[in-house]
Amino acid sequence: MNESVVTESLKNDGFGLVPINFVPGPLKRLLGYSSFAIEADRLVLYSPGQRREVFYSEIVDIHVAGRKIIVSDGSEVFKICPATDFNKVVSLIDHLRSESNAFATMIAATTTLEAGFRMFLQCLDFRALPYVRAVNLLLKIASDNCFTDIHFEPLDHKSVRITFRAAGEVKRALTFSQTHHGRLMARFKYLAGCLSHITDNAQEGAFRHTNFDVRLSTFPTDNGERASIRIITALRYPDTASLGWDAKTASLWINQINQSRGLYIISGPVGSGKTTAMYATLAQLAGNDGNLRVVTIEDPVEASIGCICQSSLDLMKEKSLAVAFKHLLRQDPDVIALGEIRDSLCVREALQAALSGHLIIATFHAGSAVETIDRITQMGIDDKLVMSGLQGVLHLNLLRSDDGLRPVVNFNLFDGKSLRSAE
Repeated sequence: MNESVVTESLKNDGFGLVPINFVPGPLKRLLGYSSFAIEADRLVLYSPGQRREVFYSEIVDIHVAGRKIIVSDGSEVFKICPATDFNKVVSLIDHLRSESNAFATMIAATTTLEAGFRMFLQCLDFRALPYVRAVNLLLKIASDNCFTDIHFEPLDHKSVRITFRAAGEVKRALTFSQTHHGRLMARFKYLAGCLSHITDNAQEGAFRHTNFDVRLSTFPTDNGERASIRIITALRYPDTASLGWDAKTASLWINQINQSRGLYIISGPVGSGKTTAMYATLAQLAGNDGNLRVVTIEDPVEASIGCICQSSLDLMKEKSLAVAFKHLLRQDPDVIALGEIRDSLCVREALQAALSGHLIIATFHAGSAVETIDRITQMGIDDKLVMSGLQGVLHLNLLRSDDGLRPVVNFNLFDGKSLRSAE
């Protein structure tokens, strides 16, 4: 698609950036010239003691009549008199009105991928708020199409690629010009509470958008900042039965962790559904027994579960999963869930807590259940601690077929030396 939809004459019309304020001098005010402002979505009209806003969506007619511009919203007629080319002002207002109406239509519609990304490129060429609107539309596309992640990847000094993850699969969306990339990143960083002008350091932040949370992570590269945007929605799976697992495996998993204590690891490759499985398990545990005190330590919180306590490392002074875990043990919860095991300190704390009679559930990146054990032992953890604390490994994977993605779940118990099927 051609990215230069708007002509350069509209972008360089001599008025500068929106909003544009027209403030006549004392003599021109005596001659009838009025103060007004052209904003992204409305006209602001000033008269002695009054301020009136007219949204572009309300304007039914605008034209030049003599030495004035006549604006009508169907019920009232307003007259403005700028000290500049009247036709250029009318042309600008009419163009902004078209953009405002077009964007309202985009946001109101349920957006498919192809149409959504076409509109995203259109927003980048808007005369007013191009990057504000492009970001809002991109987040809507993500929500409408169940994206979990959006990635901006600078390929070279000319182009940037957008990819997204949905149902565990990463797909390429589109490529756009580098000229827009810096301003898009500045908008995301502003929303996330990061420093927009810092481009040579990695930054992380978060913000709330409509009905979901967004996490931003940026990283400097030779061709600009790479950005990862995580879409955090409400919990969609209230129990393991809703995950599409084999019913027997789901039952074995829940029954086992209900009847015993220790460390249970949910492992799998990236995008296999580890966090979703952990959330569904916790929701089911808390729902089955209202007396269970369930607490999570996450970095970040991926989805909101109403029946348990969730904590994010962002809220702690010491942003260490292992340190947070040690403090939480003093609270004596029944179930502790770790967002992800990342280092030996975290594994050691989890295993020690497992030996003290707590139920610990954690996610872990590994290619198989056997690799899970191998990776833990390679972290330098004492074999006796692993043998005593680790109780089982639930390994997840997603297989792609003509019918879509199908979860493959293997639950193995650990007897201190090797894994055996939970069946």
